[in-house]
Amino acid sequence: MSGFSSSKTDIGTAPTVIDFYKCVTSDHGYVTESTQIQLINYNYTTPNENWEKKTFTACFGGGQSHGEWTGRKGDDLFFKVKAVNGNTSAGPTLTVSRVHMW
Repeated sequence: MSGFSSSKTDIGTAPTVIDFYKCVTSDHGYVTESTQIQLINYNYTTPNENWEKKTFTACFGGGQSHGEWTGRKGDDLFFKVKAVNGNTSAGPTLTVSRVHMW
């Protein structure tokens, strides 16, 4: 479901990369599956920096989706699932067998 946020991590060098492996949604077989991910830099004293969104599709065929945020690094980065199959509110669920953020 959209809205999930990962835990924060320290990415000391740019670019920041997020890989999703073997994805499936609760709509599997009914729609073209995709998920939209946004990289966010958490700030303690000012509003968070919401960086650009990436759409992942390749992981739904059993493979790997790869998102790269050029020039983006920080000590409190996390990602948020912004949409699943285009749905930005409660709706289809997303299952990912492995996530790698580096």
